[in-house]
Amino acid sequence: MSEARITPRGFRGEHRCEFERTLRGEYCTAYGEAMPDGLRLCERHSERLRLEERVAYWRAMLAHIRLWSGEARRRERDDVVRLLEIERARSTAALGCVYEELRNSRDGEDGSRDGGAPPPLPPLFLLLSLAVTG
Repeated sequence: MSEARITPRGFRGEHRCEFERTLRGEYCTAYGEAMPDGLRLCERHSERLRLEERVAYWRAMLAHIRLWSGEARRRERDDVVRLLEIERARSTAALGCVYEELRNSRDGEDGSRDGGAPPPLPPLFLLLSLAVTG
């Protein structure tokens, strides 16, 4: 038997936020707007999703920079290594800013915390990654 998803509806056909990540099985009671992928999220959860996507983007950028830095070192391309170190510093700073925004958005919640884990990379790691070349 397949499981069908029933979208909770408020009165007058308004849709509730479909954010379902609380550990206690709670649901967001705010009304959600349709997103491009069809998910309905309230403004607060939409912003959190946007920040989490930015974290994933900057982490992927840092992974690619590490990959290309290693290749540039192997080929003894010091000019490229220097440029990639600058880009790593910029990406690390941008990632730190996004983590701070994400932390602030979680701290500003009105007691209905979702029990989510802290960001996977603490700010100390960001500082250390600047000092260590990949």
